[in-house]
Amino acid sequence: MIYLLCNLIELANFADNMNDSISKIKRFFADHPIVANLLLIFMVACILVWGALLFLDSWTNHGSSSTVPPVKGLSFEQARLTLAENDLTVEISDSIYDRNARPGTVVESWPRAGSVVKQGRQVYVTVTAFSPKQVTVAMPVTGVSSRQAVSYLEGLGVTSIRMVSVPSQYPDLVERAYADGKPLSVGTSFPVTASITLEVGTAPVNTFDTDRLDIAIDEAVDAIDFEDDGL
Repeated sequence: MIYLLCNLIELANFADNMNDSISKIKRFFADHPIVANLLLIFMVACILVWGALLFLDSWTNHGSSSTVPPVKGLSFEQARLTLAENDLTVEISDSIYDRNARPGTVVESWPRAGSVVKQGRQVYVTVTAFSPKQVTVAMPVTGVSSRQAVSYLEGLGVTSIRMVSVPSQYPDLVERAYADGKPLSVGTSFPVTASITLEVGTAPVNTFDTDRLDIAIDEAVDAIDFEDDGL
């Protein structure tokens, strides 16, 4: 009983001391309002930072990761499903045309297969285009030399160029141009896989006038016969 009373007395003394300390702290902040405001701002900032860190951990799936599976050679839909099974998303970043490949086939991915990334990460893929790339003629390909025309068309990515010789007063000058049989001029758009035909001028070849030659021969024979008759 005496022990319990002693503990109660000590607890009461401790409470008095605490109340006294709290009173001193209150008086201190009351006498120094700037310090009180700075301490309050610091506490609020700590709470905000702590909340932001919790939010970022949840938003970025901190601590959870996935390995990028190989998707090269798959169709885009197959790649999407494969990546989804690994908690990853996909987006087409580029496309290239390959006449020997199936349209919509994945040819490259980034991050590459085997990379360890966070769950929900977006994987960018390059796929083969469903149709050939279209190009537009921006400069004349007729009225220029065949070398200039071929160089310009090759720069557009054209690989099938055929040159046909036509008689002209202007040798090596492109007279007409066609893309898959259609006239090619400035502003014309066509697929890079189109077959281009350039009609290039060549100097006309001199030929004998056979009719005149026959007449000349006949006149010479007649002259010889006339001389023989005179003799």
